[in-house]
Amino acid sequence: MIIEKIHKQLVSSRLLLCVIILAFIVLRLYPLEDNWDNLLLWSSLSLQIGIAFFLLYLNHKFSIIQGYTLLPAFFYLLFVGINPVFSDELKGSIAALCFILCYYFLFDSYQNPESQVNALNISLLLVLGSLLWTPLLFFFPLFWIGFRQFQCFNTRVFFSSLTGFIIVYLFIFTYSVFKGEKDIILYLLPQLDSMFFFQKPDLPLIDWITCGLLLLTYFIIGIYLFLFDISERLWTITTLRYFYLSSFFIFIFFLLQTGYKSTWGLISYIPLAFLCGHSFSSSNKRIIQYSFILFIVFLIVIGVAHKINL
Repeated sequence: MIIEKIHKQLVSSRLLLCVIILAFIVLRLYPLEDNWDNLLLWSSLSLQIGIAFFLLYLNHKFSIIQGYTLLPAFFYLLFVGINPVFSDELKGSIAALCFILCYYFLFDSYQNPESQVNALNISLLLVLGSLLWTPLLFFFPLFWIGFRQFQCFNTRVFFSSLTGFIIVYLFIFTYSVFKGEKDIILYLLPQLDSMFFFQKPDLPLIDWITCGLLLLTYFIIGIYLFLFDISERLWTITTLRYFYLSSFFIFIFFLLQTGYKSTWGLISYIPLAFLCGHSFSSSNKRIIQYSFILFIVFLIVIGVAHKINL
C-alpha cells in the first residue's frame, strides 16, 4: 500500500531528514536578505539543529524507541520551524540545550544508586542556565521525580543535586569578594520577580490553535501509553512516561508564563518530539499511519498561517 511506503519513508529516510534540515535553514535565512551578519539568528539556528541531532543521539545511546527512526529530530525541527518567533530565540535555545543535556545525565542514572555525579551535573546545568533564564530552577523538582522514577533517588543523590547550586554561587561570591564588588553576586542571585512572573494566558489565535492540536495529540498519546502500550520494555515505558510528565509540567508553566512562551515552547518540544516519534513509528495500524500524515499536514498549514500573519 502507498500509505505504508510513505509512512516508512517518513519514519526512517535519512534523505527526508536532510530535506527537512535544508528547508528549516532556508526558512530561517530567507528573511535575512542582506543581513547575513545576524549572529543572533545564526546562533539560534545552530543550537536548534544541534538539539534535534542530540535527540537522535539520546535515542541511539539509550534505545528509547525500538527500531530505527529519525522522527524525534524530524518532529522537533517541524515544531520549531513552523513558528518564526523561534528564529532569533537564543536565550530559549540555550535553556533548551541545558534541559536536554540534563536528560542525558538522568537516563545515564537508571537503576544506579551511585548517581551523585550525574545529579551534580544536572544541578550545575540548571543553575548555570538560570543565570541566563531564572525559571530553569523550577526543573529541580522535576528531575528529583525523574531520579525517583528511574530508581536511583536517595539522600546522597538529593544533596548532590543541591551541591551544584552551592558550588556556582560560592564561586560567584568568591569572585565578587576578589573584585571588591558585592553587586556582582546580588545581580546574579535568582531574581524572584522574573522567576515567579505569572500572568493570565495571552496568546494570539494561531498559537491557541497550535496548542489545541498539540494538546489533543498529547492526550491521545497518553491514552495509548498508559492503557494499551504494555508490550514495550520496562525501560521504554518508564522513559516515555517521564517524557509525558515533563510535557505536562512544562505546559503548565507555558500557560502561566506566556511572557516566556518562546523559551517554554522550545523546551516543551523536546519531550513532545520523543512522544510523537514513538507513537507514530511503532505502529503498523492504518489509522496511525493516516493520523501521522494528517498531523504533519496540519502542522504545515499552521506554519503557512504564521507566515501569512507576518
